[in-house]
Amino acid sequence: MKISKEIILGIVLVCFVLVASGCISSDSTSDNTSSDNSSSDDNTSNDNSSSDDKSSSNDVTIDVKYSGPWAADVSGEFGYRSLSGTGNQKNNLGSVSGPVTVTARKTEGGSGTLTVSIMKGKETLSSASTSSPWGAATATFTG
Repeated sequence: MKISKEIILGIVLVCFVLVASGCISSDSTSDNTSSDNSSSDDNTSNDNSSSDDKSSSNDVTIDVKYSGPWAADVSGEFGYRSLSGTGNQKNNLGSVSGPVTVTARKTEGGSGTLTVSIMKGKETLSSASTSSPWGAATATFTG
């Protein structure tokens, strides 16, 4: 079976767009927006940070605080992102001007408190928490 150059070019173009938009990542260990797991400046122990220390104060970050494993779905003008991790993490979305919704959930039956926050610089735009085993919390910022 012979495949035309136009079809091959179309497939390559779609793959390029997916990689460039962040829908496909070469980082097989995490779905976070960055692979930098350095500590943040807020002196919280066990805080794995995915945000760049040089990020702009206009950048929107998703801050998940929970001692166990979690997963989060983030949506906004940028599309959809799936995040996951264990422990406290900050995930930089970059400059976002429209609405943002994030639902974070415990991926084990822990009874600790999971808190998810949408932040812009050091300002909390929206926050939600759950203490229920297997619980989920949804924070929404409409701008």
